[in-house]
Amino acid sequence: MKLDRIGIIGHIDPAQVQATLAHVVAKLCEQFPRSKILLSEALVPMIPTRGCEVISSLERIAKESDVIVSVGGDGTMLLAARAIARADHHAVLLGVNAGKLGFLSEHPPVEVDALVEELAANALIVEERIMLNATVQSESGKPVEIRADNLDASRIGATTPEARLDALNEVVIDNYGSTRMLTLEVFVNGAQLGVIRADGIIVSTPTGSTGYSVSAGGPIVEPTSPVLQITPIAPHSLNVRPIIVNSTATVRVRARAEETPTVLVVADGQEQVIAGTPAEISVRTSDKKLRLLRRRERSYFDLLRSKLYWSADSRDAGRR
Repeated sequence: MKLDRIGIIGHIDPAQVQATLAHVVAKLCEQFPRSKILLSEALVPMIPTRGCEVISSLERIAKESDVIVSVGGDGTMLLAARAIARADHHAVLLGVNAGKLGFLSEHPPVEVDALVEELAANALIVEERIMLNATVQSESGKPVEIRADNLDASRIGATTPEARLDALNEVVIDNYGSTRMLTLEVFVNGAQLGVIRADGIIVSTPTGSTGYSVSAGGPIVEPTSPVLQITPIAPHSLNVRPIIVNSTATVRVRARAEETPTVLVVADGQEQVIAGTPAEISVRTSDKKLRLLRRRERSYFDLLRSKLYWSADSRDAGRR
């Protein structure tokens, strides 16, 4: 694995990240003295930057790095994954958890030394993860408005005839500025799955199965499985259930204009666009796959037990 340029993307909360971030940078500089360390400009106030090249754009860091180290929580990992996808590059992503849950950024700070040493020894496992690409347009011809973009704040407020979004976890179609339900026509590879009334719908990857989807009643899916999940959000009918489809499928959702004038489409909770209804949202597996680095000693099922407390029994509480 090529390791000439190592990028660092981190959460900007100094109280939460600063010590771990400083440790990561110091260890990388020690282990890779001939490599260039690329540091996000937002992190400059938090740590010494000697020996690092400071870059303002996360997309540029993703474009120029062989490996990106994410220091923060799962949100920082999602941000880094989207930066890699938008840069249309093949950087490998490695997560150090300085956040809360740490399901994606699974390596705790105490493992930083071992993690960097195993990176140098080419001893880490590379996993490929499906990513999503979504297109959003209004059938009325009205432009789609970008309401949020954590990668590029300059895009906020811009309009476009068709918006394109990249996601590692999920694409969420939701009602905007209203408590009324959406009426959604759902198609899989052109065949109508059904017409549902709900607060929204989630199209997620296996990686995203433990995110918003599981909170909405979707199943947990092993993250390298070649499938997509379609999970309704608070459907009006109890007959409407989550469904798993092949990852080669195109999921098309048409939001009718019956009760809500606009629909909100969100990628990984970080990029948001709104479109006037009726609107059409098409979601498919991206040509870009995320390559994720992890240690050999920990499996996905170890994470389920430790993070989601599988095998825990509340009856054992208080026992010695």
